Amino acid sequence: MADVPKGMEHVDRKELYTSLPVRIRYLQQFLEFGADDVVALIDGQKYIKAIIPAIVNMVYKKLLKHDITARVFSTRDSRNEENPDRWIKEDDAQIRHRKMFLRWYLTKLNSDPSKMEYWQYLDKVGLMHVGQGRRNPLHVDYIFLGACLGYIQDAMTEAILSHPRLDLTQKIAIVRAIGKVIWIQNDLMAKWHVDDGKEFADAVDDEEIQAEAREPEGYMHGRRVLGSGSEDSGLVDASSMTSEKSTTSLGRSIEQISLSNEQSKCPFSGMGGGDLDKQRAATWRPRRQEPEAKPPPTGIPRLYVVDGKTVCKEKLEPNPFE
Repeated sequence: MADVPKGMEHVDRKELYTSLPVRIRYLQQFLEFGADDVVALIDGQKYIKAIIPAIVNMVYKKLLKHDITARVFSTRDSRNEENPDRWIKEDDAQIRHRKMFLRWYLTKLNSDPSKMEYWQYLDKVGLMHVGQGRRNPLHVDYIFLGACLGYIQDAMTEAILSHPRLDLTQKIAIVRAIGKVIWIQNDLMAKWHVDDGKEFADAVDDEEIQAEAREPEGYMHGRRVLGSGSEDSGLVDASSMTSEKSTTSLGRSIEQISLSNEQSKCPFSGMGGGDLDKQRAATWRPRRQEPEAKPPPTGIPRLYVVDGKTVCKEKLEPNPFE
């Protein structure tokens, strides 16, 4: 048997399935996720945070559009095809509660990826969707998780590329970095669903998994990682943290959630669309040097930036493409 050629790195297969740091390091090397991507994510934080509320609302509208995903909010198991006695609606307290956590999750996704804790939480997100790592078990088939991640990535990519004040170099850097992070998250979702590496299952620390299951949602290793800290400033009211049974696992009551910045209908209701010239600032314009104007793109972005505010296309009148 020949030795590994010079310049070729060895990757131990067992370690990929039993050691999260090894798996993350391999994925980062393969995707070429490095210091430039970390800088791009940090530089793009304010732009990404601005579109998170909009994306959260779009995601839940999408999830509630099909019975097979809407049913999960009642059954907590996508394998259960029995219809609930009552279908969950977008303005229900449960959905407002889930929207809060998705906002916190996307904010966490937009935080510092140079720390191992960041990737540990992304791995726990995968664990929490296979009936483990949660006090109240939840199972969601991988097809729905992958589709949801793809939808989020598409919305983020579109919003960043259509931003009127970012130059092309910045847009490319942010979009590439986000894409790499989401694909690593996608792998950490898939690893808990597929059978690859199952022969190494005995080497996985089941006691650690059970310890994670006993923790409240949004906690890891006894410390809260969602809804607190500088990466989520403005989303948490510290004075609202109580131990009453009426509070959520992160200490906010349903009443406080309903009074938060969450909007249950269009995420941009109340935001003015601006005049036509301002709307066109968020679309493609031909350069003066070009002798002939190019036709506008065929796809109409979901999100626009008008006067520094994110506006959904439904609120734009008249349509800048007509």
